[in-house]
Amino acid sequence: MSRLDEVLPAWHFREHHTIEMDAYADTVFRAVEDVTWREVPVFRTLMALRMGRDPQSDPRVLASMLAGGFAVLDRLDNELVAGTLAKAALRGRVPLPADLAADAFTKFEEPGHLKIAFNFLRRGSTVTTETRVWATDERSRRAFQAYWLLIRGPSGLIRRVWLRAIRERAENEPVFL
Repeated sequence: MSRLDEVLPAWHFREHHTIEMDAYADTVFRAVEDVTWREVPVFRTLMALRMGRDPQSDPRVLASMLAGGFAVLDRLDNELVAGTLAKAALRGRVPLPADLAADAFTKFEEPGHLKIAFNFLRRGSTVTTETRVWATDERSRRAFQAYWLLIRGPSGLIRRVWLRAIRERAENEPVFL
């Protein structure tokens, strides 16, 4: 069981991607945190279209996401889980404190919102990323469904390119003995 399974055990929408890496866990998670927009150009382009600005002002992808409303919900030796709460119309994020506790995220049920969580998980040489979305009511689920159909393909592409950038960075990090 992953920590994501505990933080957001059920979902209405989901993306899951896997890649093999020959790198230690700490190196993998350093790469997760250090990958830049330059290394994931398709992500940068799509985010620029969605946000109406080039996100390159913050060169690290994860840091940009955290600055944009996501919070790290948990960080273990082999997994990082981040999440956000958004209005179902995606017109705004519910402000999250940087130290949001995972249980507060899990318990949030206010109608009209989406609970969005993603992780990076390493088991052996396999690294996965999974994104889950849970709508807090049926109206929100239906409203998000059309958006999901539109973004699911590009979202999957982003995740695959992001994983490849993490692998490239992690496998090429110098090893000091």
